Amino acid sequence: MATLEEQLGAMVKHHRVRAGLSQQDLADRIGKTSVTVSRIETGKSATKFEGLSSLASALGVDVRDLFGIGQFAASDGRADPLVAIIDQLSALNDAEIQVIAEIIGSALKLKSAK
Repeated sequence: MATLEEQLGAMVKHHRVRAGLSQQDLADRIGKTSVTVSRIETGKSATKFEGLSSLASALGVDVRDLFGIGQFAASDGRADPLVAIIDQLSALNDAEIQVIAEIIGSALKLKSAK
């Protein structure tokens, strides 16, 4: 199982690549070096809480998006439907997410009724 630092690093990399940024681009946005960004992405260096906020802002995501969900953690080349679903959900507003949550809830009720 990956350490918290490795999971966080994988999510930072996931969001950086998704945003079309190089490590240097991200480093410039957060006022750090590309070596520091590389160390964060590989889990070799941790960041303080203030650093999480800076990273999230630079990547255009919420701090919570830097952490995996349940057993999910981003990884290189991950071919997981959950990654695609999370990417799609991240573009929705709160009301749209609520509708999706209700649809999922209804589908799970139907499944359990069978």
